[in-house]
Amino acid sequence: MCLRTSLYLSYIYYRKLFPKGDILTIGLLLGVLCYALYALYLHYESWQYALWSLPLGSFMYHNNRKDLSLLKVHSHYRAIIITEYVIENLPFLVLILLKKDFITAVAISLSFVLIGCLPQKNFTLKYPFSLADPFWHIAFRNYKLILGLPIAIALIIIGAVYQNPNLALFALALVALIGCIPYFEREFKAHMNVSAYRGKDYLLHQLKAGILNISFLFAPVFITYIICFHWQYTEVLPLFISVPTLGVLTKYVFWNNSLWQTFALLAVSIGVIYIIPVIAIPYFCHLALQTIKRQQYAQHSH
Repeated sequence: MCLRTSLYLSYIYYRKLFPKGDILTIGLLLGVLCYALYALYLHYESWQYALWSLPLGSFMYHNNRKDLSLLKVHSHYRAIIITEYVIENLPFLVLILLKKDFITAVAISLSFVLIGCLPQKNFTLKYPFSLADPFWHIAFRNYKLILGLPIAIALIIIGAVYQNPNLALFALALVALIGCIPYFEREFKAHMNVSAYRGKDYLLHQLKAGILNISFLFAPVFITYIICFHWQYTEVLPLFISVPTLGVLTKYVFWNNSLWQTFALLAVSIGVIYIIPVIAIPYFCHLALQTIKRQQYAQHSH
């Protein structure tokens, strides 16, 4: 009975990622998952630290889930949610076992046990982000994204201790991913229509606010990186900033489909070493501007 409930909760968790009956989206998600597992299997020694983001994701979900009070009615609710977290991350746990990294497998599994026993806590932090884009405050408070910063800083320090710059670059990629999350929220069309900024000015206003917020986000991580690695690979640091900057643009390019926005950002992130983010900015600027004009001027014409 407990296992069946855990499986059903896992189904609900993944069900949120795609509309019912959308075979194309399901296939794309499975393709992305298989590609990630295959790449991680081939480069396990270099990227195994990325697996520690699994407990972080489960913790963020656990602390924000709305059904916990309902699950507490069940006498074995902790076992149910712990099993759910294990099932949701099962493909990666199987990968770890295939690589015979039993210590990591046990440690991550124990972290799911710990997360399942933690109470939900709501705490408020003041963020230095510009209120020109309120979704930065909303996303960081709702999803506790600030927890990713100490993890990224710790990974950079560990990379310096073991002389592994790849780990530090992964930490920067993690921060870039965090910087993209606020751009999966959408302002109300009415707010866009009544704004004093029109067309290009509206997009520039959003870009300025985004770049300012991204700079605040990256500042402690960049400082840690420079202290630990000095100026090694600093020429690629602007590329990591360009990824969340593209998040601003892709929000408007894929205004009605956040899933395709996810795929676009993943493609750009994978191509970061080929300077794809920088090349993509002008193209996405054009498409984003067309969407904004279409939203604003269509309403204005009525």
